[in-house]
This record gives sequence, C-alpha cells and structure tokens, in this order.
Amino acid sequence: MVMKQIFILLLPALLLGACQPSDPQPIFTPSADPTVSPIPLPALAPKVVANLPGVIWSFDVSPDGSIIAIATSKGLEDYDLENISLLKSLESGVSQYDISWSPDGKRLAAGVGVALAKPTENAGGEAVLRIWDTSAWTLVLETNFAGDMVNERILDIAWKPDGTALALSTDLHGVMVVDAISGKLLSQQTGFASSVMEAAWSPDGTRLVSTSDKAYSLRRWKVDSGEAVRLFDQRVSNPWHVVWMKDGKRIVSGHVYGTVCFWTVATNKCDGFIQAHRTAVFSMAVSADGSRLATSGGVIRIWDTTSGKLLTAFGEDSKIIYNHLAWLPGDQAIVSMQTSMDDPEMTTLRLWNVSTGMASVQFQGGKR
Repeated sequence: MVMKQIFILLLPALLLGACQPSDPQPIFTPSADPTVSPIPLPALAPKVVANLPGVIWSFDVSPDGSIIAIATSKGLEDYDLENISLLKSLESGVSQYDISWSPDGKRLAAGVGVALAKPTENAGGEAVLRIWDTSAWTLVLETNFAGDMVNERILDIAWKPDGTALALSTDLHGVMVVDAISGKLLSQQTGFASSVMEAAWSPDGTRLVSTSDKAYSLRRWKVDSGEAVRLFDQRVSNPWHVVWMKDGKRIVSGHVYGTVCFWTVATNKCDGFIQAHRTAVFSMAVSADGSRLATSGGVIRIWDTTSGKLLTAFGEDSKIIYNHLAWLPGDQAIVSMQTSMDDPEMTTLRLWNVSTGMASVQFQGGKR
C-alpha cells in the first residue's frame, strides 16, 4: 500500500516528463526600474528598401537567415535578406495571419484567412492552413479543417522540432496538432480562457506549452496522452507569449502588465521574474545560444537569461509598438515588426544591430 501511494504521488511528474529538481536554475528578481538608458534613435529613419502590398501581420526568418517571409493582408512576400531582393510573391490579395518556416527550411506554413464562397451576415471567412515547398514554391498541403474554422484565425504556428507536425494556436479550437504531410488532426487541447496567442514545443517534441489557460496561467501538456499541468504565479497577469528554452530546462513567458517569468520545468515555479516593461510585453525572442532574451513594448530590451540583468535597450519610440521580434543567425541582429500607435494600419519591419542599437533598413507595409 505504501509503494502504491508513493507511485500515485509521483505519477503526474512521470506523465509530464518533468525533470528532477536536482538541477536548480538561477533565481532572480531584478529591480522594476530599468538600469540601462535606451540608445537614442538616430535623427534619420532607416532606408526603406521595399514597399509591401498590405498591412504586415507577421514575419519569419528562414533557419539559415537567408530569407524573410512576410505575411500581409494582401499576400505573402519572400525577400532575400542578403541583397534585399524580392524572391517570390504568393497568395496575392489573400490575408496571411501567421507564417512559420519548418526546422529544415524546406517548407513554409501559413495560416490564411479565406473568404467563404457564400458569405453570410455572420460568417465571411475561414481559417485555412497552407504549406509550401520552398524549393519550387509549390503548395504541398491545404486544409480548411472540414470547414470547422469559420470566423476564426490561426494565431500562431509552431513546427515540431523534427518537422513532422505543427501546433496551431486558434481563437476557438484551442491548440491543434496536425500532421505536416496529411494535415490529419493528431491531438488537441481545448477549454482555454480565451484565444490562444502562442504555443511552443519542448526540444524533444514530446510536450507543448501555451498561453491562455485559466486564471492567467500557462498550460503544459504531454502531447501523446494529453495529461496537463498549469503554471501559475500570482505576480503575473494574462500571458501573451511563450518560449521553451532549447536546453529544455526552462520556459519563458511574457505577460500583459509587462512582466516576464522564467519557469523551471522541474518545479513548475517562476523563479526568474522580471518587470520588463511598464506596458505589455508585446513580443519576446530568445537568442540561438540561449544567453539573451529580447522583449519589446515601445522599446526593445535585451536581458541576460542567467541573471535577469538588463544588458542594453534601443529603439525607444512613444509612437509605435514593437509587436514581433526575431533574432537573426549569429545573434548579432534582430528583426522587428512595429505598428503605429496613431494608425494600426501603418506597419514596418526593421533590421537592428544589437550592439549599436541602430536600424539599417526598413520594409514599409501598405494599407489593408
């Protein structure tokens, strides 16, 4: 009986594949007041190198850093980042909400908003997943989920590390895991408090973590069994962003009231806490080597992931919000997407040198 009781107590940790707490992670709670003044913006705006057909909704950089795919309200644009030249325009006139490169860079997935053939007063469009073979830019998968995603969006696309499946964050259908070849639904988590903004895979591809669980928490679950645990800390508000660190030991979340939590997977505790911004954390990105975290609101800030120390800040602008960040290979540059506070349809992309805090070039979004 005693052994049975011990097994029952250990079962949740075993099911979720949690590590043992013998490998403690750094604990930090830096001052809420930033100690590094942002590098001033230059007097001259960066050079506009491309004008895009519609409002920029999202972007993703290929794993080798050679191509940036840009999702707009009027199609999908692919640019060579070395010489800033247009490689391919796809889906002309069709709104692209989110895009994501496969881990090997051979496929590009897009969450598309497609108009219904017979729109009604309450239903004008549906969410569709499309995957492109990037060697020939041919469509290799298209699914509208049996017409079950009317008036809904695919808000985030996360490829499984081995490229065999994708996790899709949605408005009403929670998180769906679909096969990357057939589009077949493999797993699903529902019952979230609101639209699921983001999901992230564990490095071994066995678990997922997402935003929007109940009581301002994260939900982490084992994909094959669906067994879940809630990550909650009373200091934080609604989570918008989540990243699983590449060593598998920590999960990082960004929240509505500007806080960032580093969660130790073994204990489910937020033992690294940063008051990163006075506004919401609108985006986050971890460098490839895992040593730095970039966060954004009306400024981009770079943090040490071991100590929580603020390393540098740049791009401060009271008239814009940086709502998407990505590190380029080599961890020396960042791509940002920003939206005007005065006009949400005024969107741009910029390439920043992290050391100097200077933006070199800019992609200009168009109108809806």
